[in-house]
Amino acid sequence: MVVSYPSAAEGSAWSFFTITPRLLFKIRGSIVPHLLPQLLVIEGISVAAVLLVEDYAPTNFGEQVQSGTAAVTILLSFLLVLKTQEACKQFWEALDDLTTMCHLLRSISMTVCSMVKWEAHPEVANNAKRIVRLLALYYLTVVEFFQRTGSNATASKKTQDRLRRDVAALAGDTEWTILYPGEHKSVEGSKSVHDNTRPSIILFWIELSMRKILDHQAVETDVMSFMLGKLDALGEKFWHMDKIDKTQFPFPYCQIVKWITLVFLGFLPFGLAQLCRWWTLAFAAMATIGFYGLDEVAEILESPLGNDPNDLDLRAYGDALMSDMELICRCRDMNLDFVFQPQEHVDFSHLLTSFDTKKKFHERFSTNLSAVASKRAHSINSDIEIETKPRKTTVVTTEGLHSVLPGAIAD
Repeated sequence: MVVSYPSAAEGSAWSFFTITPRLLFKIRGSIVPHLLPQLLVIEGISVAAVLLVEDYAPTNFGEQVQSGTAAVTILLSFLLVLKTQEACKQFWEALDDLTTMCHLLRSISMTVCSMVKWEAHPEVANNAKRIVRLLALYYLTVVEFFQRTGSNATASKKTQDRLRRDVAALAGDTEWTILYPGEHKSVEGSKSVHDNTRPSIILFWIELSMRKILDHQAVETDVMSFMLGKLDALGEKFWHMDKIDKTQFPFPYCQIVKWITLVFLGFLPFGLAQLCRWWTLAFAAMATIGFYGLDEVAEILESPLGNDPNDLDLRAYGDALMSDMELICRCRDMNLDFVFQPQEHVDFSHLLTSFDTKKKFHERFSTNLSAVASKRAHSINSDIEIETKPRKTTVVTTEGLHSVLPGAIAD
């Protein structure tokens, strides 16, 4: 399940001596044990090549083999690199889909717990909790689906039973009869006639619960549209992951790679034996690990949702997901702290003492902003004083009006 290995993430002059040996001789997840049959065959050919070259081969036999395999070396390298790159691409796409699926499940849970008015009606709270439970159940059925289907399906009865027990822990009795028709919850996964169920059914149940919440007008319509969009994206991610898990490289491509690899490595010892003698065994072994190893790695990476040690650990992602979903639900009714005083501004300056120590943009910005705010407050206070200050009343007399506008008032 994505084997972790020592790495020199924090560079050190001693990392080559402390990290490399542990990496070279790590067993779990290593591809080298898978190559023992190929190594035995090629090493046997290498021994035969050395003996034949010493006793029977013409002096230019090795040169002829080298000339013949030169073009094949380039072709085979190109084919293997392309296959490995495409497999790596599928691996990272599957990882992206998995993490996005977990994010969508968390996002829907947060929206249900924060934007839905649970107190609007008792049925609203029940359906909201049902949605969160079904979201977790959906993920567990997805895990069982990928672990029990495809060419990399698990053959371990213990794993099969554990997967089915996980689903049974969150599925209701009525739901169980739909997910696994004709079977009781007590039936173990290894003895079940159903290897897996259809996760899409659970998405439909979630939509039904959402509609019941909407019937009680406990959520805004735009929020409901948002959740339905996320739910649709969940289904899309599942089917994309299934495409990655089930789609293999085209058979003709794999067949050509296997044939060329076998022929090339079969002739390679004869090209090395005349010059390298018994060192041919070491060089042939390295070539075997390189070419056959890349081919094996590509076949592992192209289906990354199985049970190989280098596959994605779906259950580990699920554990973190269910923990977050539970905490989200339980934190719904808690009173959050304000921390800042009611009249206090948001201030993180005590955490930014080492930030931008040269230009001090944040410090100057805060200082200038405080000065501008103080000046503005002073200006507003001055305007208020002017408006509230009593004004002198001017009395206009008849003589004054005659002097400005003669004839304005009749005699």
